[in-house]
Amino acid sequence: MSPESVGIDDSQDVLYRLADQESGEVLIAAEDLLDYFMEEDREPPETVTFVRAHRVGRARRKTERAELQVVDRQGGTIGAYDIGRVSAAFRHELVPSGEDRPDLGYTFFGHTCEYPRAGEIWRQWATRRPVEPGEWARHPSDWHESWLHVVQTAWFESGRGATRYETGGTAVINSTAITTRDGFYCALGEAVNGPGGYFGSNLDALFDCLRTVRRDEAAPFRLVWRNFAASREALGSDFTERVLALFQECGVETELS
Repeated sequence: MSPESVGIDDSQDVLYRLADQESGEVLIAAEDLLDYFMEEDREPPETVTFVRAHRVGRARRKTERAELQVVDRQGGTIGAYDIGRVSAAFRHELVPSGEDRPDLGYTFFGHTCEYPRAGEIWRQWATRRPVEPGEWARHPSDWHESWLHVVQTAWFESGRGATRYETGGTAVINSTAITTRDGFYCALGEAVNGPGGYFGSNLDALFDCLRTVRRDEAAPFRLVWRNFAASREALGSDFTERVLALFQECGVETELS
């Protein structure tokens, strides 16, 4: 199969699309991605590799405004990254004609994602929806920062805002799995907005969520924080006291057990 005949495949294997933001044209779609989700202290590679490409856009091999889209099994976008300038790092005539799903590289000019587990989490979200209750806690603690990043990215991509959407009057945090501050925000987002839910990723963002709830005159809610002593030990008394102060300032009743 020649490169120009590699077109959009509607199979459920596609996980990533690289698109031009102005025209909406898909430059390439692929089943996986290498060297984009990386440790913060790693040197960015020269190219990002699209694994088993399902499209090679012949008309556009570069753009000044690229968007990397994460797609689910139905082809819907569940996350997106503003990449900026990209350029194909291959020549069409050098793509093996016998491979219907070649691995192809694009140069991302200075853009990588510093959440190394995000790619694996995106695959879980794309292939197994909805997110299960407590799913974040089944991962090791060094995954929680990446999980929180995926939560925040997907939340705003879906068009939802920094506020509370669940209708129940009580949100419950169980501190058993909370060992990091990222884990706390994963637990809080799930308690307030359901599995995969977002309700802040740092103290400023938490305050924005609480302030929006109060501004929109949403129904008040109680927060039950179970095993609070374990949270205070893991996260530090200074952090937990600042969190409680924000809840109090914004009119959220808290019960510590």
